[in-house]
Amino acid sequence: MELRHVDYSYGASQRQITDFTATVPESQILTIIGPNGAGKSTLLKLLMGTLPPEHGQVLVDNQPVAQLSKRQRATKIALVSQQHQVYDEMTVGEVVKTGRLPFHSLLATIPDEEIRPFLTQVHLEELIHRPLQSLSGGQQQRVWLAAALAQEPQYLFLDEPTTYLDIRYQQDLMSLIKELNRTQKITIVLILHDINQAFKISDWIWLIKQGRLVAADEPVKLLDAQLLSTTFGLKVEIVTVPDYGPYIVQLSD
Repeated sequence: MELRHVDYSYGASQRQITDFTATVPESQILTIIGPNGAGKSTLLKLLMGTLPPEHGQVLVDNQPVAQLSKRQRATKIALVSQQHQVYDEMTVGEVVKTGRLPFHSLLATIPDEEIRPFLTQVHLEELIHRPLQSLSGGQQQRVWLAAALAQEPQYLFLDEPTTYLDIRYQQDLMSLIKELNRTQKITIVLILHDINQAFKISDWIWLIKQGRLVAADEPVKLLDAQLLSTTFGLKVEIVTVPDYGPYIVQLSD
């Protein structure tokens, strides 16, 4: 998957993405980071094909993503977003079955046994008949992750998946994402607000500002206080924490 000289605007005077060229590393974890308003979510939508580029191309398997049907995109790309719409008292199993709809005509025709492997991958197989709303926030996010995995995608996108989770569940989810990448060899693209989370979990990082790619590299090569300070518009220092490693600290003015 790659972007070639992509531009996108929300209006004549609202350019969000400018001449963006980059390649998503296959079977790795890529995290997109940058200040608020940098265009991270817009970039994700362009990669998914839900927004058409104004100029340039977004390619998946050397084919413009815009040329894929909705069903074809669903079998290649899955999204776990910050918020989800739940109808009535959907059970865990019913939610995960929504991820199988690219392969079925009706939800009712999907057997429980077809979705159990995806619940097993997120360690929730015993909760298949539980109402989703009865679960904790961290468990609910894992259910939505299972629904995304049920699409059997090549690319799994997560848009700030830890936003509404406490520290414990954030750590659990990051560990699970790392495990899925290792065991399933799935390409994972994340947007994260927490810079340290991004540097800890990622194999590759896109650092963006005002819709432009500032740098794309391995995390260790982007641990530069001046680069990060300039990009985020604040003073940072990189310190070494025992049993953790490099840690980015925001300095007060």
